[in-house]
Amino acid sequence: MNRFAAVDCSFKRLPPVYGFYSEQLVSIDRALQPIESKIKELSRYVQIAKQYCNYPGDHGLSKDQAASIYIYSMEWGETSLYLVLNAALRSENRQGLIIWFPYLKLFDTALVLVHHPFVLLNSFLVMRKARLYF
Repeated sequence: MNRFAAVDCSFKRLPPVYGFYSEQLVSIDRALQPIESKIKELSRYVQIAKQYCNYPGDHGLSKDQAASIYIYSMEWGETSLYLVLNAALRSENRQGLIIWFPYLKLFDTALVLVHHPFVLLNSFLVMRKARLYF
């Protein structure tokens, strides 16, 4: 499945999610700890992301920020992080998103630092289609 084409085209309007803005910025290990029960072997994929992410890079990202972008782009099957996250964002259960707030904070701060129009545009489109409004 192509992560950029995993788009829900229904016109169901969900309330915006803003709560992650007030989260503390934490390591990727800590940010994804609440999600471990939803994704088998998640800690292994986090270690792979930290090992292969573009760090140090040209944008001043921390290793955890770089890994948050890398793990979002990783493909490992039906429980790939982007699939599980996008499903949660599309869900009508907005309370179910709270466990994602630490990761969303880390991912959002990384994307802001990247400043790359292509990355920001694609991320905005993915998140907008998933009903996460900024």
